[in-house]
Amino acid sequence: MRNTLKKLFNFYIKSSIHVALAVVALAKITLVRAEVEGGELLLIFIFFAALSAYNFIKFFSDFRHQNFTWKITPIRLLTASSFLVSFSLLFSLPIEVLLISILGSFLVVAYTVPFHSKLSNWRSRKGWKQHLVVLSWLCLTVGMPLALAPQFDFFLFLYLCGIQGTYIFVALLPFEIGDLSTDAPNLQTLPQRFGVLKTKILGLILLVIAALFSCFTGGVMTPFGGSTLLIFFILGVLLFKSHPKQSFYYSRFWVESLPLFWWGSITLILFF
Repeated sequence: MRNTLKKLFNFYIKSSIHVALAVVALAKITLVRAEVEGGELLLIFIFFAALSAYNFIKFFSDFRHQNFTWKITPIRLLTASSFLVSFSLLFSLPIEVLLISILGSFLVVAYTVPFHSKLSNWRSRKGWKQHLVVLSWLCLTVGMPLALAPQFDFFLFLYLCGIQGTYIFVALLPFEIGDLSTDAPNLQTLPQRFGVLKTKILGLILLVIAALFSCFTGGVMTPFGGSTLLIFFILGVLLFKSHPKQSFYYSRFWVESLPLFWWGSITLILFF
């Protein structure tokens, strides 16, 4: 029984279901902050789009290796099914969502697929990895939800991009610290360029700046403001405690669980 549960949990993590739920949580936070009613269909689309995109990145890496086989596995079947579901739902959403999804798809392809004879993609260029991930996430978590609003609020868009963009950027750092020994040198991630300690300091400084920005612009005594400070504090602790020999689940489960706690804390505050 214990082995079965462990296999199911590993499938949950490795199939990108957990990270897709994290993306959905951030998108729901945007809907709540923008006071947009409904959006369930969009959230379903975002879940399947994020799941298929993340697994596409994984499979393309496997495909480039000579030992790749076309054997059907549960994760590949789930990925194909998720892509079909997201593609079919896309045409039931507003045209603005379609345009943003095109931009997001381009970022995913640029992150994954080589465009030159040397088999280099944008991800392999110096320092581009973090920016591509942040931009692709913001398309799903801020751009698409705000596209459902009756009127587009440009200042709210900038505010949420600043808060969530900082969160996503800093949440990447424990991953990069954990992958320090396996990442290719040409990626030039922050831990590779500046070392682990300076990377942690930079991340903590960004969290403090974003927290102060949230306090002065959105207030502290609000569901979004209070929960943001709490989540930023927890992320800062997780970043501080991360190290190159951390466990596989440290970032892939605990760090990626924070958006779910963020959404949950806002829901609890609104409920009470």
